[in-house]
Amino acid sequence: MKAKILHTQVGYKGFFQLQCLTVEHDRFDGGSIGPVEREVLHRSDVVAALLYDPGHDKVVLVEQYRAGAHVAGVSPWLIDIVAGRIENGQPPAEAIRREIVEESGLKPDTLEPIGTYLTAPHLSSEQIHLYIATVDATSVGGYHGLAHEGEDIRPLVLDRTEALALPRHQAVSLWSALALAWLANRPFDPSVEERPG
Repeated sequence: MKAKILHTQVGYKGFFQLQCLTVEHDRFDGGSIGPVEREVLHRSDVVAALLYDPGHDKVVLVEQYRAGAHVAGVSPWLIDIVAGRIENGQPPAEAIRREIVEESGLKPDTLEPIGTYLTAPHLSSEQIHLYIATVDATSVGGYHGLAHEGEDIRPLVLDRTEALALPRHQAVSLWSALALAWLANRPFDPSVEERPG
């Protein structure tokens, strides 16, 4: 099967770039489709991490204003996992370590990739590199984010069971739901030594 982009025009350029594409591609029955027009939001890929303290069986999430949630008619103060854009070809693991410090004030002890996913391939080229990071939840405090980016982020410490129930009770991002579902399938081991504090 073949697909070809015949023409690309930039319709808008800001935080995202809206690309207007003219494409043609093969059909499953042997014919072809096109030329047809498609619009794609394009920007650098994203990293995100669920912060988990295995010693205390706690999850650290972050709460902040999200314009997309506001427009969707749900509470714009979304409880989410740490996430941010990959900058200047940075390796994803390096980018998520930076985001964890910026958004939660915590330094990850370990970092494990969960997977890489297309966020919304019907309208966006964005891929998300998803991780789980172990942290010390007892160190959470203060407010975080980059002032020059208009960020105002509050970290929240939740019991694992409370965090896993969030998607059933309120709107959350798709990547938060995916990360929490991943954690739900990993049993808590009470033999893990608790951190002091």
